[in-house]
Amino acid sequence: MHGLVVAAFAEGATGYLSADTLSAFTEAFQSINVDVNAMVKVALPIGLGIMGLFLAIRLGIRFFRSIAS
Repeated sequence: MHGLVVAAFAEGATGYLSADTLSAFTEAFQSINVDVNAMVKVALPIGLGIMGLFLAIRLGIRFFRSIAS
């Protein structure tokens, strides 16, 4: 989607953005994209592990309650 927005500015907005500004803007968003992807790659496995642990505990408690009653 960002490519479409930048392309729209690049095509019809000669008075709004210079080529240098457009290049800096594009590089900034690409840098943000790389940083966010790196953070997700670190946080996702940890988050999934924690979620799996709580889910296993919850299912285990429910299983033992169903056996006990």
